[in-house]
Amino acid sequence: MIQVLLVEDDPMVAEVNRLYVDRVPGFRTAASARDGAAALEALRTRRIDLVLLDIGMPGPDGLDLLAAIRASDLAVDVIFVTAARDTRTISRALKLGAMDYLIKPFEFERMRQALEHYAQTHRMMSLDRPASQDELDRVFARSAAAPDLPKGLDRGTLGSVWEALGPLAQGERSFTCEDLARRVGLSRVSVRKYLEFLCTIQVLRRGSAYGAIGRPLHLYQLQAGGGEAVRPFL
Repeated sequence: MIQVLLVEDDPMVAEVNRLYVDRVPGFRTAASARDGAAALEALRTRRIDLVLLDIGMPGPDGLDLLAAIRASDLAVDVIFVTAARDTRTISRALKLGAMDYLIKPFEFERMRQALEHYAQTHRMMSLDRPASQDELDRVFARSAAAPDLPKGLDRGTLGSVWEALGPLAQGERSFTCEDLARRVGLSRVSVRKYLEFLCTIQVLRRGSAYGAIGRPLHLYQLQAGGGEAVRPFL
């Protein structure tokens, strides 16, 4: 479980951020702080992996706090959650090593994307082996905006569908919508929408077979290079 510290002086905003964080699987709000001094105390006394940090707050602002965190050699990562949008501030945040930068106000989906990407990076950095170029490309390509999904499709659900179909499609095996629905835990109607999308972007190939009663059965098969085609949408 990734432990998160919220640093936000507005109680209402802090509560919204807490609700957002706790909705994302694998994340937990471990503590909250309203200023830099309280944030440093929490970092020194608790196990914290990630700080969601505002910039405008009493005392040292968020940029100065991040500088102090770096000077103290505290092993935490930081995502800024702030209304500050001037390029000078953003430039300094990036130079201090911010993992992401969310401009208020934002929707839950943007927070979810930031946290899920952070989780991917966190997992890779936790591996006791050399990283591959493919893994690094996924981490450092985050600055490129992901293409939009068709209306009604969710990026997180697409990721779950993609992960679940992997074992089904090994060795160029064919599988049905029902096979995948059972594995991913969604309805056949929901899964079919994602399968059709994956066919549209040429990740999957759809064929037909006929059962004993003559009704056509749709079979899906992973196309060569399908992983590369779906990656920008995940």
